Amino acid sequence: MALLAILGTVLFKVGRIQSTGGEALRAAGAAQWTRSTPLAADRGAIFDRNGEELAMSVPAYSISVNPKLIVDEAGTAQTLQALLGLGDDETRELYDEMIRKDRGFVYVRREIGVETGEQIAALRLSGVNVDAEDKRVLPGGDTGRSVIGRTDIDGNGIAGLELQFDELLTGTPGEVTREVAPGNRSIAGTEQVTLMPVPGDDIVLTLDRSIQYAAEYELVRRTEEIGARAGTIIVMDTDTGDIYAMASVARDDESGAVEVTTGNFAAVSAYEPGSVAKVITVAAGLNQGAVQPETTFVVPWRRQYADDLLKDSHEHPDEQMTVEQILVKSSNIGTIDIQESLDATWESARQIHWEYMRRFGLGEKTALDFPGESAGILKHWEDLWGSERVTVAYGQGVASTSLQLAAAVNTVANDGTYVAPRLVDGTVGHDGQVTDAAPSETREVITPSVAAEVQHMMRQVVCRGTAKRAQEGVENFSIAGKTGTGLKAQPNGTYYNDAGQLSYYASFAGFFPAEDPQVTVLVSIDEPPAGDINRFGGTAAAPVFARLAPTIMHELSMQPPADTAPCEAS
Repeated sequence: MALLAILGTVLFKVGRIQSTGGEALRAAGAAQWTRSTPLAADRGAIFDRNGEELAMSVPAYSISVNPKLIVDEAGTAQTLQALLGLGDDETRELYDEMIRKDRGFVYVRREIGVETGEQIAALRLSGVNVDAEDKRVLPGGDTGRSVIGRTDIDGNGIAGLELQFDELLTGTPGEVTREVAPGNRSIAGTEQVTLMPVPGDDIVLTLDRSIQYAAEYELVRRTEEIGARAGTIIVMDTDTGDIYAMASVARDDESGAVEVTTGNFAAVSAYEPGSVAKVITVAAGLNQGAVQPETTFVVPWRRQYADDLLKDSHEHPDEQMTVEQILVKSSNIGTIDIQESLDATWESARQIHWEYMRRFGLGEKTALDFPGESAGILKHWEDLWGSERVTVAYGQGVASTSLQLAAAVNTVANDGTYVAPRLVDGTVGHDGQVTDAAPSETREVITPSVAAEVQHMMRQVVCRGTAKRAQEGVENFSIAGKTGTGLKAQPNGTYYNDAGQLSYYASFAGFFPAEDPQVTVLVSIDEPPAGDINRFGGTAAAPVFARLAPTIMHELSMQPPADTAPCEAS
């Protein structure tokens, strides 16, 4: 009986192994002699609007060692030093790791070239691993890197669009298995892909690589010419809000060289826009019916507001100025008069002005939602005190990003309709399926007739006002725009630094053709020289616009309207 019981138990266990319990045991056994590792998916590429590659992944190799399997520590260290260009300290540390043999894996170099990787693999050095991996590169060099951002060494997005769309670009990893012998050594020829990776989607941007390059080039050139600290440029399609270029450059604190930045300052840094914001105040006055272009005000060159004596940019006698002249001459005091005329009561006028600034897009992030994007600073009208209640009318006491300010001015160019900036045109799946991005959201801010009046005024700013240099060298196309020279707020809470000096932010925002706006451009120069003529928007920034505009016209195959007229005839 006992023998039958034992035999029955054995038969029961065998049956169980062959049926319900077998899978778990087989898995446990396989785990002892197989190893699974993730198989990275190809990261999607980033293209410009014309299909030019802005960011892509290329083949590379990583070199690592298993010190426990190294036979000739000194010889291996010397060979890797020669082939990888290791420094003496790196070589010594690697040798020490191989001697200690307390770790089974040590990286030596990542993202090395294919030729070098294959050369090392051909040597078949004991304990040296040569593994394929991808390296993220920008085929255009630094072109667009402020916007594109970057990945870390493992291919994960950590800044810019690489971060914002990391999940989409990354795709789905697969899996590869291999058999191992005792001691965890891989058995040659046993590797097998058990799950194929799915490549990430490609992203198609609205950027034009040629325009982006030209914007960065001209910005670097001007920043170096006048000894400024930094600068930004936004180029956008007037009707669609598509961003053709978004450039950011800055002077390196150590080398002093001006370079394309790794950060997208055009979206993440806010500054006081200065007189460019007068366009909003004038548009608000016209749209409310409070003023007409020919409405006049007696404008002194300075006037007391609360505890501050506010001034125009230069001394002049009390002058009868029309609304158009106030914008053309960029009068601070006249702009305040327009703000105050928005309603019979001063508090209501301030509220209406604040609401228009919001409708023009100030005080909130744009639809791009770029990583780290700033909302700027726009205090609620009830929170403004003293002279800042009126300085916001001419762009002081309010801060915007270049992106916000460009979209605000573009509202005038777009016949009064705000169109949200757009940077992604669509995606391309691993199967080649193209998915278009949604068009930009829009809203009417001012009427088309009021927008036409402001467009005409901004044309006069270029023809006979503060922005004449924006037209210089630009043939067959009429330019409209507005200059701005804002003071930079300092950490001490004033506009004066610790040395008692002022710093400036000079801007020019314009569009063309003035008769039928198609492209809006904002150029901003951070800290132009405070002591000379180049500190103004019309002298620091407008020349950059004039140099860049012909390239934009050429790349977009633009033709001047038949009714284009030179300034003398306008």
